Amino acid sequence: MFHLKENQITAIKWLAQYKYLTSSQFVKMGLYKKRGYLTNSLKVLIDMKKALIAKHDFNPINGKLESFYYLTKYGVKFIIDELDYPESKIKAPHGLAHLSSKDYHHRKSTIDFHIFLNKWLESKSGNMSFFNYYFDKSGNNRSNDNNGHVTALNKVILNKSNSFIPDVNTMFSVDNKKYLYLFEQHNGKDSKRLFDQLYVHIMAISIEAVAKKYNIKEFHKVIVVCEYESVKNSVIHRLQKGAGIEHYYNFFIFKTNEELQEEFSNHWTLISGETSSFLPKSTTA
Repeated sequence: MFHLKENQITAIKWLAQYKYLTSSQFVKMGLYKKRGYLTNSLKVLIDMKKALIAKHDFNPINGKLESFYYLTKYGVKFIIDELDYPESKIKAPHGLAHLSSKDYHHRKSTIDFHIFLNKWLESKSGNMSFFNYYFDKSGNNRSNDNNGHVTALNKVILNKSNSFIPDVNTMFSVDNKKYLYLFEQHNGKDSKRLFDQLYVHIMAISIEAVAKKYNIKEFHKVIVVCEYESVKNSVIHRLQKGAGIEHYYNFFIFKTNEELQEEFSNHWTLISGETSSFLPKSTTA
């Protein structure tokens, strides 16, 4: 095996954790000080005969988008064989047909949240049990058993005919206490679409659908991050007017993308308009 530098091994580990990363995300996490150094370092891993990583380039109609780096099958084999990673802990795409320019900003922002959460957990000496994206799948469509067909890991069943897929389902521990959080990233200015989406979450809380999915007794919380502050304020105001929704005020916390970048632990907004920390106080329905 070609001798890899420490930064290259770190890049491979991070891709196993986050599934996709852009150059700017690598730089923000401190792998290299400049994107040019990063590009040259990763190019070695891309140009190998059995490339450990690859990158997906986008051809957007408006503006240039950064490429997504990801592990190849050889990269997955390397991290299992050489770094002793369990395969179940490795995030790597099985195909790229689903990667589109339309979903680019939403996907990148969702991965940004993953990065912020990990950094915060490290500061709290916490541990992550799992972190699943809306684009993480399980199963095989070639299976003769319909239950084995490809399905989203985050799929939450409401009833026989209705289900939904949050952008992120994650469970983590801080001070030996487990927390289950769902996450929704909302880009654009369609506050009605976000309201309808959060109303589904309220239904899920009311029937304990998420608790049943993960076989836990505790209630979960829903994180909502909006691209625009006007949308955040509008949907909170609309939720405040909803009959019976006051019972669910403490289940939702809101920020904008900009607020999330500025500070993670505190200054989240509840439906009531009050501020909250990221970790909840006692939550009851």
